[in-house]
Amino acid sequence: MKKNFLLAAFTLATASLTSSLLSAPAKAVSVDVPIKVEVPEVIYIQTYKSLTFRPTSSEYLGAAAPVNDTDGIFSSDGTITPLPPPSGNLTPTTGNIPTGDILVYRIWGTSTGANGQINHTVTYNGGNSGTLYFGGDTNSTDTVGITISANPQPQTAPGLDTSAAPIEGKVAFTFNFASATKAGTYSNPGQFLTITATGI
Repeated sequence: MKKNFLLAAFTLATASLTSSLLSAPAKAVSVDVPIKVEVPEVIYIQTYKSLTFRPTSSEYLGAAAPVNDTDGIFSSDGTITPLPPPSGNLTPTTGNIPTGDILVYRIWGTSTGANGQINHTVTYNGGNSGTLYFGGDTNSTDTVGITISANPQPQTAPGLDTSAAPIEGKVAFTFNFASATKAGTYSNPGQFLTITATGI
C-alpha cells in the first residue's frame, strides 16, 4: 500500500511539473544584427573615340614651301612675270610640329581612397612615344613619329554629378613628319593613348 502511495505521488508530481513547463511562457531572446552597405568606387572618363592631328600645309613643308610674294604682271599676249624657283625641294619638314596643351579627357567619380582623390595618368604605347604608319601598315617606310607630354596631378574626386566641374586632362603632342612622304592617314593598330584613373 505504501509503495502504491509513493508511486501515485511521484506520478502526480511529474505530471504537475510537465504541465507547468508546458504552460509557462518562453523567455524571449533577441540579437541585433547591424546592416551595412558598401557603395563602390565609380570613376567615369569622358574622352574621344579617336584623335586625328591635321597640320597645315605650311607646317608640313616648313621652310621648303614656296614664297608667294611676287607681283605678277601679265599682258594680252599671254606673257607674265616669271615666278621665282622654290627655296628648296618640296619635302616634309625635318623638324617637329608641336601642339599646345590639348584637352583630351574629363573625369567625374568617387574615391574610396584615404585622401578622397583621383590620380590620373596618360601614356602612349606604354610610355611617351611611338610611331604611326601610312595606312596603318606597320611594314610601310612612310611614318610619323609621335611624342606626348602630360603632367596630371591628383585632385579631389568631383563626385558623379556632371554639373559639377570635372577633373580635366590635357596632353601636348609633338609629331615628326620627316619620313612622311605620302598624303593620307597614318596610324598604328597596336599603339594607343591610354588614360588611367585611380582613387587614392
